[in-house]
Amino acid sequence: MILRKKSAKASLLVMLVLMFSVIAAACGGTEVETVEVIKEVTKEVPVEVIKEVEKVVEKVVEKKVIEEKIVEKIVEVEPTKDKREIVFGGLDWTSALVQNGVARYIVEHGYGYPTSQIEGSTLPLFQGLRKGDVDLTMEIWLPNQATAWNEAVKAGEVLPVGKSLEDNWQSSFLIPQYMQDANPELDSVEDLKEDKFKDLFEQEGGKVLLLGCIAGWGCRTMQDGDDSGPGQIVGMGLEDHVVLQDPGTSGALAAAIEAAFAKEEPLLFYYWGPTALALKLETEMGGLVDLEQPDPSTCADNSPIHGCSFPPAEVMIAMNMELVDDAPELITFFKNWDWSAVNQLAAENWHAANSEALADKGASSEEVFAATGVAYLKNNEGWKTWVPADVLANVEAALAKE
Repeated sequence: MILRKKSAKASLLVMLVLMFSVIAAACGGTEVETVEVIKEVTKEVPVEVIKEVEKVVEKVVEKKVIEEKIVEKIVEVEPTKDKREIVFGGLDWTSALVQNGVARYIVEHGYGYPTSQIEGSTLPLFQGLRKGDVDLTMEIWLPNQATAWNEAVKAGEVLPVGKSLEDNWQSSFLIPQYMQDANPELDSVEDLKEDKFKDLFEQEGGKVLLLGCIAGWGCRTMQDGDDSGPGQIVGMGLEDHVVLQDPGTSGALAAAIEAAFAKEEPLLFYYWGPTALALKLETEMGGLVDLEQPDPSTCADNSPIHGCSFPPAEVMIAMNMELVDDAPELITFFKNWDWSAVNQLAAENWHAANSEALADKGASSEEVFAATGVAYLKNNEGWKTWVPADVLANVEAALAKE
């Protein structure tokens, strides 16, 4: 009805315009003007349709807002990074390799990082740590490596993340107890300057042979000296009385010491603890004597490189700075690391009892130390306080399958 009325009005308007046009044409001299007529048609839309349109608009707006929120959330979430391989320094002595076996198992099975190790001596492996070829080293003995260590820390190349073997000792001038029992006056490095005592030992060129540190170990620098100090032999005035003999390897050093003790032969030697051999020498083979030497307090920086005895060492666990960014959760783990003499001797004794049989079955040295790590973790509880609950659960699940 409404549409019809509006259409009628429009028709009437058109007719009136035509009528006036005819009258104007009838009058002479009058111009005809064309008038543009705009026709407006109004159409009503049902209320239901309007509401449906409003709903569609609301849905489009709502969808856009949701999509924007989803995109914003995705941008905020960082992508998951693959866990990269962590390279351990495979230092060439038992305590460090035992610790590698334990630490690598926890890092692999607890934290999910693949691991490997590069084997070698102290000094080259420390340079590898500085450059990033090595990620972690479980034993940096200070002050043995103090100069290089201080340079690396100052340069921001390495980070101390924990300590190990805090109940340690080392000495360059040890003799068997049976030698002192037979010569009670032999109790100081000063006695090595006297012929009557020098004659008790094996000699080379009139000098007492010192079975010393291996080339490449930090303690060798303490004995020989470098640009920062003369070393123990020169610093104690022993250069004309003592000559250093390099045993070649850690195993050769231990074997030579044990053989001499077994035959009660004279011996002047370097060794350290806690180690299974040192414990055996003390408890089963008569004991050992540390000859009196100048106290560390008499030397600059308490360093034996200036001619005094070794102070108790700080054995640092060190991490290359790149690993700090790649695996920051490991920092807390190694800060909690507590590798005491009890732990070391438990693990090392298992290694001594089982390494030969494993080697006979074709196991490599690295595999033997890995098995030592598993044995330690299975049979000891102390390590469980070093890691959070989820990591502990992961390690225990892996051990249950071993």
